Amino acid sequence: MGIFQHKDNLLEWHFNYGQYFVQIKTKHKEQFLPDGLLIASYILFLARYFRICDDRQVKLMKEFLNKEIVNSKSDIKELSSKIHSIIMQTLNEWEKRAVGKLFFLGLPPLDFSESEEVSRSYAKYSFLVFKRGGNLTSTFHMSAGADKIFLPLTVAVLYEYIIGKLRNKDKKEILDKTILDLLRAYDKVNCRSLEGLGKLPVEIINQNNIDYYK
Repeated sequence: MGIFQHKDNLLEWHFNYGQYFVQIKTKHKEQFLPDGLLIASYILFLARYFRICDDRQVKLMKEFLNKEIVNSKSDIKELSSKIHSIIMQTLNEWEKRAVGKLFFLGLPPLDFSESEEVSRSYAKYSFLVFKRGGNLTSTFHMSAGADKIFLPLTVAVLYEYIIGKLRNKDKKEILDKTILDLLRAYDKVNCRSLEGLGKLPVEIINQNNIDYYK
């Protein structure tokens, strides 16, 4: 719980997973949230996901995200449902039954809200971005929940959320390119390694000249 004692967070995302939607609360110091910080933070989150996600999801999600990002004509609002469908295929029968009993019609929350409160919480995550020793870094706290479903869904929900928050909509191209650079770099660097979690995503952020500190 020491992560919450850090006082210099550039950005905080707090996720609360309810029956019908994911509540997202964002905290940051500046009056306006810089596009570069949004992009850099998403790359750090994506690296965190590939570090801790279920082993069955790694190859599948790499291939899926690469295909969806390259196909820029895809409706981003369909991303959550598509990810849910492919992740369900990786679960065994016991896991499918357990997940199906949690939610109405067997579906987890596929959308997000910033204003509505969750009446019943199924899981809570907190993702914090800050600088340490001059380097951009992050930390992640998660409560017990159906993480095999919630974690990959967060990849989709947060992607949609960030695109909606970008003040310069042309920056979506930079976001997408940076995501693809990370995914391709994982062909050479193990995404489960400490390098894949920390050093690699920061290098890619810098290579794309993403100014996250305005």
